[in-house]
Amino acid sequence: MTTYKEIFGKQIQKLSSDPTDAQAEGQVWYNTTDEVFKTVTAVSAWAAGGTLNTARDTYNGGSRNGTQNSFRTFAGYTTANVALNEAYNGTAWSEEANVGTGRRGGGGAGTNDAALFFGGINPPTATDTYTEEWNGSSWAEQNNMSVGRNDFGSTGTQTAALAIGAPPYAVTTEEYGGTSWTSGGNMNTGIVNGPSCGTQTAALRIGGQSGDGPTSSTAVEEYNGTAWTTLSGTLPTAKQSGGSAGTTSSAINFGGSKPPSGAITNTTFGYDGTSWSAKPNMAQSKIHWAGGGGTATAAIAAGGNPPGNNSEEFTTSIFSPVAASWASGGALGTGRYGLAGTGTQIAALAAGGYSPAVTTTANVEEYDGSSWSEVNNIPTATKGITGFGIQTAAVVSGGGPPAVTATYEYDGTNWSGGGAMATARFGGSANGILTAGLFASGSNGNNVANTEEYNGTSWTNGGDVNTARRGGQSAGTQTAAVFFTGYTTTTTTNTEEYNGTAWTNVNATSVAREGGLGGGDLQTAAFIATGNPGVLTELYDGTNWSSSANIGTARIKGGGSGTTTAGLGFGGYNNKTNTEEFTGEVIQLGYKTLTSS
Repeated sequence: MTTYKEIFGKQIQKLSSDPTDAQAEGQVWYNTTDEVFKTVTAVSAWAAGGTLNTARDTYNGGSRNGTQNSFRTFAGYTTANVALNEAYNGTAWSEEANVGTGRRGGGGAGTNDAALFFGGINPPTATDTYTEEWNGSSWAEQNNMSVGRNDFGSTGTQTAALAIGAPPYAVTTEEYGGTSWTSGGNMNTGIVNGPSCGTQTAALRIGGQSGDGPTSSTAVEEYNGTAWTTLSGTLPTAKQSGGSAGTTSSAINFGGSKPPSGAITNTTFGYDGTSWSAKPNMAQSKIHWAGGGGTATAAIAAGGNPPGNNSEEFTTSIFSPVAASWASGGALGTGRYGLAGTGTQIAALAAGGYSPAVTTTANVEEYDGSSWSEVNNIPTATKGITGFGIQTAAVVSGGGPPAVTATYEYDGTNWSGGGAMATARFGGSANGILTAGLFASGSNGNNVANTEEYNGTSWTNGGDVNTARRGGQSAGTQTAAVFFTGYTTTTTTNTEEYNGTAWTNVNATSVAREGGLGGGDLQTAAFIATGNPGVLTELYDGTNWSSSANIGTARIKGGGSGTTTAGLGFGGYNNKTNTEEFTGEVIQLGYKTLTSS
């Protein structure tokens, strides 16, 4: 029997922990701690992408053969057809010149810089034959399709595109040659809502709706530029209205709906040129994704129905993301809301607040990463209070109503009085450290825009925020802060950045809220979770907000601390003792345990 050493010229290594660098790919080692043999293999996963500027049902309108880092989605539906056109650079979406005619159910082909948009429905019920080309800066009308189509498969390039099927279960296809449309070969089965991928001369049509009602198909057909062939490799589950990416030898199909109930799904299937197999699920279940990316190992999906502004990226790599998550932590000893929270995930501080059992409280608790313990109280019972700093060098300020200016400093054991703020307020937002803190906005009966800076002894006025509010959150340092959400005359998505002198409006959160759990140690790395309403968590990267793992329990006016990789939320109006710990997405090698089976 040939041994590993005889094949590779070296023995299997014995390691107490798994290697973390890319050179481990293809190697085999024995983990002496876990007592198993391991290797590194490529794994697939979906991860959150950038946030579209406008949430919409994109109805598959996208540059099908663009790339994950250079993709375009156009038109679609909100409460009416829209002509919107957004480009993706792998991080963020930007709005560019609108298509000439807004419509839904159209087809897309091409790349980010050379896209093609054709067909669709233009209200009230007209099926369009319009064709438009994108030249990198604007759209121009071209020769119309021969037949009006909507909810059909589409793929190819700007000069060699393919339109596949259409209601009512048409078998026909059309080919675009860069100037005009001509008839292509007929499919074997008439299909509507069948996602497609590949090129004009090597395409796949995957599943789809093959009859009235939720009669989705598992059938897959391949086109060679002349004729369609029904493949023996079928989808594991019948689906329609999903998204797709890749080629005839390597493809993925994602999302969509399935019979008999028509339930929307987040399942993903991968194709190796012969058969289909299950791949990791998407984060959200939707139909009508604008999907593509050219390859099955680096695809993108955007928009979709239910109408959303999120996008997801599918990647196959030896490095794989471990999804972000919230997990239960130790319960507060004294349940309350309107409290100050600060510190880190494993060394946090909860001070003051309001508890129905004791009304306004001076209670202070420290968290060690697993449990809370009571320590010395703040000198005055206060609710609507705000804090910043670390557990052993913290500051709490303000509070009310009635609004106060009081400031107290904590050294890890005792509290002492600090300098009073110039403007009394409650429900403000603060960040920074004991010797360089920042307090923004809040209310004294009316929302105030005033910002104050703390030097460890006294407060001085800084630049006013652009939108005065209470119940907002902030992160970062005294000279590089970000301030977000809150309540004006209604909840807001407003986000502002501070440079030490002035505030500037930047990209807003996707959901308006107040009293959320917020934090972060950098202007370019902040988080906001729950608030009023919902359980949504969003992360800020210095440019855009993106959705992350939902928190387990919705609550408002709780305390937050930590960072985007290790955050903490505790207390709040709806679950006053509950604590949850946030772990951000982690990228690690795709380890595989080897067995004899």
